[in-house]
Amino acid sequence: MKKILSIILVAVLAISLSNCKGFLDKEPTDSVVAENALATLEDAGVAVNGMYTLLKYYTVFGNYMIQMGDLRADLLVPSEGNYIVYSYDYDPSQNSYFTLWRNFYTTITRANAIIKNIDVLEVPADKQAIKDDYLGQAYAVRAFCYFNIAKLYGRPYKVDSGASLGAVLINEPVSPSEARIPRSTVADTYKQIETDLATALPLLSKSKNTGHFNYWAARFLQAKVALYKGDNETAYTASKDVINNGPYSLIPRSQYLASWAQVGNNESIFEGLVNLQSAIDGDNGFGGSFYYSMWFGYTNCGASIVPTKHWRDLFALTPNDIRGQWIAYDDPLSGEGKHTGEYWLKKFIGNTGFTAFLNNPRYMRLAEAYLIAAEAGMNSGKSDAASLLLEVAQRADPDVTSIAATMDNIDIQRQKELIGEGDRFFDLMRRNGTYVKNDPHNPFSTVLKWSDDRVMLPISADERIIYPELEQNPGYKQ
Repeated sequence: MKKILSIILVAVLAISLSNCKGFLDKEPTDSVVAENALATLEDAGVAVNGMYTLLKYYTVFGNYMIQMGDLRADLLVPSEGNYIVYSYDYDPSQNSYFTLWRNFYTTITRANAIIKNIDVLEVPADKQAIKDDYLGQAYAVRAFCYFNIAKLYGRPYKVDSGASLGAVLINEPVSPSEARIPRSTVADTYKQIETDLATALPLLSKSKNTGHFNYWAARFLQAKVALYKGDNETAYTASKDVINNGPYSLIPRSQYLASWAQVGNNESIFEGLVNLQSAIDGDNGFGGSFYYSMWFGYTNCGASIVPTKHWRDLFALTPNDIRGQWIAYDDPLSGEGKHTGEYWLKKFIGNTGFTAFLNNPRYMRLAEAYLIAAEAGMNSGKSDAASLLLEVAQRADPDVTSIAATMDNIDIQRQKELIGEGDRFFDLMRRNGTYVKNDPHNPFSTVLKWSDDRVMLPISADERIIYPELEQNPGYKQ
């Protein structure tokens, strides 16, 4: 027993200690039970909470993952400075942007430790569903991490049917450098994701569980993975299941702008929970967060990332689209901003209106489930594809009374709806989009195709020092 318990302890000791109130708290704890890890079901709940910790911080979805999705494409642009992400100027020795690999694998290690060790718990029959749910969450989180690793470090699946290098697939609570196994293909990575989700689904609760995976979040991920792979039938069926049977609903237009200050609103399927004290203490990156970089609302703010003219122009012919109200002007003569004369994105207004420092990363929202179903439905000839698209378009703009289910219309709705949520670059690349980067804010310009080596991040020099057998992506220094 001691040997088994020590494995989970090693896997989660990196989690910061805080109060330990148990799994059912609204705010997940990030703590561990030092002497008897996984000795009780409550201890397992604490380990499950800790599994989510890194995902919400600025080194993953609090900043870098959103940059990888939106700053590499045509929705957001640096208003000052030269962002290496914006210009694809990657160097394996510049490790600050490549901690994504390490943080996703740290999370996978924690998930693997839970998967490996939770069977030692003996629980009464009336607690078995809780134990099952913990195990299901671990499988779903592992799938989520592998999907993001494949998106970042592999080529889009449809370039070569997944033949390019993907993740290091590890099912034991060790790091890639300890496992010393080669990278799999993207296709094998997707198979692992699909297997993990198939395992997770019958274990997971169907109740809302803000900040955690539940059955519906796993179904959403199943839909998104299938869409990236080109499996339109699965993408359509899974996303329609979330829409029709999940405990979520689209937020009415009248409440939409304010909903971005609400934690776990009716449209939120899965989000990271960042609490107020951790934001004040800087535990989630504070001034390093992506939301801070976009904020112009007062003088002490980042004000370094702005929406592109391309994105603002999407609203030129739709003046009643409520999402256009996210465009705010930083008046050079008045107001509380930096007086830059820039247009900025006033989407992420902060939990409870506290300021842009305190925003929960939104990993999965019902609006995107509608857009996935519309796209997959259009690709597979479903009769309701247009009506699914209309739900999202008309919620934002009552002037839209009909809309055709075309790729152009779906793409415009995805751009309008999902800005700042980290999807745009991956949308362009998964669909064989050729992206021409040329914005008046920044002198850098280029043409990028889905087969370009720059679509993939390099493996960092730090990782390859401790694990020299780890294959580097093509196009980068070995």
